[in-house]
Amino acid sequence: MKLYITGMAGMLGSAIYATLKNKADLHGLDIYRSQNLNMPCNAISLLDYESVKKDIKEHNPDIVIHTAALVNVDVCEREPEKAFLLNSSATKNLVDICASNDIKMVYISTDAVFDGLDISLYREDDKVNPINVYGQTKLAGEQYVLTQENNLILRTNIFGTNIQNKQSFGEWVYRSLLEDKTLKMFKDVDFSPILTNELAELIFRACQNDLKGIYHACGTGCITKYEFGLRLKDIFGIQKGNIVGISCDEAGLYAKRAHHMGMSNQKLSDALGVKISSPEQSIIRFQKIVGERKQYENENG
Repeated sequence: MKLYITGMAGMLGSAIYATLKNKADLHGLDIYRSQNLNMPCNAISLLDYESVKKDIKEHNPDIVIHTAALVNVDVCEREPEKAFLLNSSATKNLVDICASNDIKMVYISTDAVFDGLDISLYREDDKVNPINVYGQTKLAGEQYVLTQENNLILRTNIFGTNIQNKQSFGEWVYRSLLEDKTLKMFKDVDFSPILTNELAELIFRACQNDLKGIYHACGTGCITKYEFGLRLKDIFGIQKGNIVGISCDEAGLYAKRAHHMGMSNQKLSDALGVKISSPEQSIIRFQKIVGERKQYENENG
């Protein structure tokens, strides 16, 4: 199977590469020039339509996995034109490129398409009503992707490790605690996080099974951001730092956030015949990956 990954040097894109490099023929693009010399990733901006089109045609993949996006919620809110350009218009261009070359597209979407007013885990056919620009731009991307019936949308909320000099949510919690900081985490915002490595495995299975339409590729059940932090501190055995629970409304964030982002993954679990990890199980695996990475860095400078 030949796969082409946008955002290959990003948190999810690099996890897909690391997980699938021995299972599929991989190529991709990223505006970030990766220091991983073994990663077949060309430094191309998603907004450079002609270069993107040329590179995809040259590699002639079976499937394009579109992970690249502007995901900083407050930046999207402050710069809506940039957000729509990167998350919506660029997605439409990719849909057109894939359609004209008979290539299936897998689009990584988000739980932010929901307004958080429900009390149960969101399912794929529940009403979407994003309350911030980020969610609006990702939903617009979904609508473009669905113009081609063979395409697949996976809504998710991820954490993991980065190869770039930035931190994921999980890394921020872990490193801040090691630095003996006090973290203020939301007691009134829940979500269904999944580790990027497991999502990469699910993406590959979904491609093998030629899934189409919309699926929620998230952790099983949901957990508040505050509870996530407490469980990570406990599982990692970190004695430093402190975690204080606060309300999201007290945080002074620029963009509105939904308070309930928990999603059901039952549809995907049934389609693939797999059990998907709970948030706690994902944190346990994350702890192992962080430990292995730290050991590698110590041994290799």
